[in-house]
Amino acid sequence: MKTTSAAVWQNWAGTARCRPSRILRPSGDEEIAETIGAAARAEKRVRVAGSGHSFNDIACTDEVLLSLDRHDRILEVDREARTVTVQAGITLGRLSEQLASHGLALSNLGDVGYQTLAGALATATHGTGARFGNLSTQVRSIRLVLANSSVVECSPGSDPDGFRAAQASLGALGVFSAVTLQCEQAFNLHTVEEPARVEDVLASFEQRIEENEHFEFFWFPHTNRALTKANNRTDRPPSPKNRGRAYVDEILLANRVFGLFCRAGRRWPPATPRLARLVGGLLSRSEEVDRSDRVFTSPRLVRFAEMEYAIPRASMADAFHEVRTLIQRSGFRVSFPVEVRAVAADDIPLSPSFGRVTAYIAVHMFQGVEYEPYFRGVEAIMQGMGGRPHWGKLHFRTAETLRPAYPEWDRFAAVRGRLDPERRFANDYLDRVLGP
Repeated sequence: MKTTSAAVWQNWAGTARCRPSRILRPSGDEEIAETIGAAARAEKRVRVAGSGHSFNDIACTDEVLLSLDRHDRILEVDREARTVTVQAGITLGRLSEQLASHGLALSNLGDVGYQTLAGALATATHGTGARFGNLSTQVRSIRLVLANSSVVECSPGSDPDGFRAAQASLGALGVFSAVTLQCEQAFNLHTVEEPARVEDVLASFEQRIEENEHFEFFWFPHTNRALTKANNRTDRPPSPKNRGRAYVDEILLANRVFGLFCRAGRRWPPATPRLARLVGGLLSRSEEVDRSDRVFTSPRLVRFAEMEYAIPRASMADAFHEVRTLIQRSGFRVSFPVEVRAVAADDIPLSPSFGRVTAYIAVHMFQGVEYEPYFRGVEAIMQGMGGRPHWGKLHFRTAETLRPAYPEWDRFAAVRGRLDPERRFANDYLDRVLGP
């Protein structure tokens, strides 16, 4: 097993950091079990950090921190059943490459390919698509290493309550060792990005999410401009952007130039609205066909803080209008777009989409810009509409206000009490959001 000397661990966004007493990098069930057993004997708590893309302190600890970056192999591929079993430390990007070599793909993905599978599942990470659930709904079984060092398989047949709780567990039940995922035959996506008036997008949102398999839009505050993105399966062969156009669209404009505008706005906040209008003026239509995972995921070179809320889809337009009014009336200078997506309902106890068709509204602030007043204002709007925060994003909720929002909260708590009675996998974040 590899050990890293004590050092400050920091997430991707720079919004959370900690100094674990030990950082360990086990590979294989035996090494994971050994680390947990040693931590138990030393009366230490254990947390697992993936790629650090969660924006809050969900992975932080001053005790034992595990990294599963060496625990990332494909274990089994069943082409007939279209399932794959993988070690949980694999990134979504590497998993997608491996699946493609077997003629398979995940049905839906978010836009960050360097997340680990374990981290994405633990936080109920999602993409967009009114007929598609979050990534956790594609799970068919989970192998967990528990606080007593035992290894258990959770599936709908073997332990229905344990399986559903583990699908979105916040890392509170045990260490994910292996996951079996339902895949489908590899497919290409036809993607169209084009600018539009935000009022027109809001008026046609329901129609757009019904007509397109995957639809989302980005509104640029201080403007009436939005960028829409629609992805649909196609039998057409890949026709990706040429290298030059891809660099201009995805690196130069979406990252380099946008990052320059954000830095200018951070230095001269009053200039932010005018800069936003300049960015809006650069939006243009683009179209391509490519392998699904290459369309779903995008490079992220500009760093930021993010909060995202799941609300009933019927409340999306009202919530959006309130956020826009908040920005206007409060004088917030917001350089990052507001993102809106749609996700299907599911039956996972701690999923923000539990029991209802859902719209997600995400707000962002450029790295180094004060975000708390803006985010608290948005959170008040979302909470008033029955909103549930994305577990991997910034929020200010506690167990007291979260519990009423989740009808099966107590069922999850019962599973946690059974699988981790000593709270070996707790930390300050879990004490705050689940209760000590």
